[in-house]
Amino acid sequence: IEDLIAKKPDAIAVVPFSPETLEPVLKKAMARGIKVITHEADNQTNTLYDIEAFDNVAFGGNLNARLVKCMGGTGKWAVFVGSLTSKTHNQWADGGIANAKKSKGLNLVESKQETYDDADKAYARAKEIIRKHPDIKGFQGSASTDVAGIGRAVEEAGLEGKTCVFGTSLPSIAGKYLDSGAVDGIGFWDPADAGYVMNKVAQMVLEGKKITNGMNLGVKGYEKVTVTKGKGSAQIIKGKAFVDVDKANYKNFPF
Repeated sequence: IEDLIAKKPDAIAVVPFSPETLEPVLKKAMARGIKVITHEADNQTNTLYDIEAFDNVAFGGNLNARLVKCMGGTGKWAVFVGSLTSKTHNQWADGGIANAKKSKGLNLVESKQETYDDADKAYARAKEIIRKHPDIKGFQGSASTDVAGIGRAVEEAGLEGKTCVFGTSLPSIAGKYLDSGAVDGIGFWDPADAGYVMNKVAQMVLEGKKITNGMNLGVKGYEKVTVTKGKGSAQIIKGKAFVDVDKANYKNFPF
């Protein structure tokens, strides 16, 4: 980004791996009149607009609604997170837990099991839970590898038809378990669409346009965005761009 600043671009669009680390350099860019747009960084201070594909709590709630439907609204269930310190994973889990509380027949027996984004750890934990709760009916995962580990444990136990598994993942990771029925559904967002929106917002800013609540940005899932105040100079743009996938349609998303 230091090198980019030296080239004097009109705008910089960035998906920060570590928002805090980039604050000084993005501050420098903005001080020089460069328009900064970010994605997946709703805590970024030095940006004009941060694009979020969806509200994280709503995303987790949607995953859980699909899980509850699969479970028939009753039974024991567990929720996994890749890390107890991951903001998004905890928001997804919290959204799921809040949604599950609407169904009195559900019993959360294992909350926020930490898998360290490791399918083998998710598998081992799921096996342990199945041993402990042989009548468990549902699992919700947060890390992209969670459902793969859970699905493997479900297959080994022969519970494909008795256990419902939903979570954040990708077709490339969960596809074979969707085919076998060990995983019932996944959710994600299309990063290409998010990237397109970042650049469209940058173009609009350069044209002197403001992004306002309810605006249609012309991309599926971003037809009616919400705009809220973020940290510092930032505005947070949220779409409703999560994608629901199951065995019937996952091959439409080859990534």
